[in-house]
Amino acid sequence: MRARDSLRLVAAVGACTAVAVLFAVPALLPAGDAKPPATASSPAAKPGGKPSPPKTSAKAEPVEPADNSYCLVCHLNYENEKLAHKHQVAGVGCTKCHGESEKHSGDEDGLTAPDIIYAHEDVNKFCMTCHPQDKIAKNKNHADVFPAKVADKTDKHTGKSAGPSKAEEQLVCTECHGEKHRMEVRTRKWDKKTRKLISDDGVRMMYKNSPATEGVKSSKKKP
Repeated sequence: MRARDSLRLVAAVGACTAVAVLFAVPALLPAGDAKPPATASSPAAKPGGKPSPPKTSAKAEPVEPADNSYCLVCHLNYENEKLAHKHQVAGVGCTKCHGESEKHSGDEDGLTAPDIIYAHEDVNKFCMTCHPQDKIAKNKNHADVFPAKVADKTDKHTGKSAGPSKAEEQLVCTECHGEKHRMEVRTRKWDKKTRKLISDDGVRMMYKNSPATEGVKSSKKKP
């Protein structure tokens, strides 16, 4: 009888221990939606009770310079020209402003205009597609560049605005930022609106009736 009582006692103790463990284990495991308590370094522990986003040390990806090698075959003088170089290292190449210009590049006689050329009045509009006027005007050096930013010229008697002066109307970005971006000597000239050849020096490098020059006549009169 004593042996049986001992076995029953051991069984009862084991059962109680198993039940205790069964209830204790879930309490030790973290709940799925449970949040760790706020610490002195956690966002929730900061004064005001508003968590701030964690700071990241990620840096912007470096910009890959544009490849102007296709254009520099003929226009090597623009490799270190300030306007072209500053845009090139920022990833903006010749083709961004002047188009692919494949026919222009393939014409060694230089009679075919680039895909895009700019009339004087179109320069600012194009530059501002990347450089918005409101940002440019914040620079004190641009205070009188734009007609909208110049001093009020409204006539006090008639109430009519005199508008911008001729000098202000003619001032464009490339007056200051692209002085050397313009060719000093042009042997070919095109209409900036139509891209049609206006004049050239009559010099030909390619064979007669080549695909690039066929149908294009020199405007230079023969003596």
